[in-house]
Amino acid sequence: MQRPQLHLFESIGAYLTAMAEYRRSVDPSFSVAKACRGEYRCSPALVSLVLAGKRPLTLDRLNNFCHIFGLNVQERLQLKLMLEDGSKPVAEPHEEPRKTLGRRRRVSSAILKDWLNPYVKDAIRLESVRRSGVRGLFSELVHIANEHRIEKAVKFLRHHGYIKVNESGQLVESEPLAVVPDAQFDAHVRKFHANALKIAQLGLTHANADERLAQAMILPLDAKRYVELVGIIRRFSEELQSFTEHHADADKRLYQLILHLTPTGGFNFNAAPTNKKDHRK
Repeated sequence: MQRPQLHLFESIGAYLTAMAEYRRSVDPSFSVAKACRGEYRCSPALVSLVLAGKRPLTLDRLNNFCHIFGLNVQERLQLKLMLEDGSKPVAEPHEEPRKTLGRRRRVSSAILKDWLNPYVKDAIRLESVRRSGVRGLFSELVHIANEHRIEKAVKFLRHHGYIKVNESGQLVESEPLAVVPDAQFDAHVRKFHANALKIAQLGLTHANADERLAQAMILPLDAKRYVELVGIIRRFSEELQSFTEHHADADKRLYQLILHLTPTGGFNFNAAPTNKKDHRK
């Protein structure tokens, strides 16, 4: 079954119904009732009414529906444009369903309760850490965290199964790539990105030019081209994830790569947080 595309459906309810069927084809354990748990003011009954066309989907509940149906960034943007001004969605390249993701693991944003956790998880693979254990972690991450926080991250990652101890007593990863789905963008994810940018700034100042790559592009966009560009970035991101899966044996140095598409103005600094759950944190 191919991933449903919004432009092929006459209504949002029909599209989301097809997306629920698609999610069940990829993950048989998926159910709307289960996906609704923890969503603010978004019950299974309300979702059923929207799917049946008896209630409209409104902007204030768009993020909840994106979480429930696992919509990616481009799908979310197209829905938002439809709800705001009736913009017609555009066709996207088809995505084949992945019943298995190789050595990739889709995880919740809970791994980012401490933004340091992914850095510790991936540093486990380094040769220096295999030789020296936790002391090697301290050495590799000394510029971004203290020893106490690194030890705390190791405990969290072991407790939740992201890393384990092998027969030789070494810390090893369960999978080389843990992916937080697009729809789970919340306060944890924002904090992770903010700290990743701080590390990038550190690298710009202290890393040699032949050890880093920095590129920036400034460009004007309209709503349609913005959605199109997000699609290009998503496809590139998928290539990067596949690269990571296929080269999990690389172990000399830890790098980060950040992709950000950000407006340069028009911010509303007085606006309340858009996600109710973020506001409660």
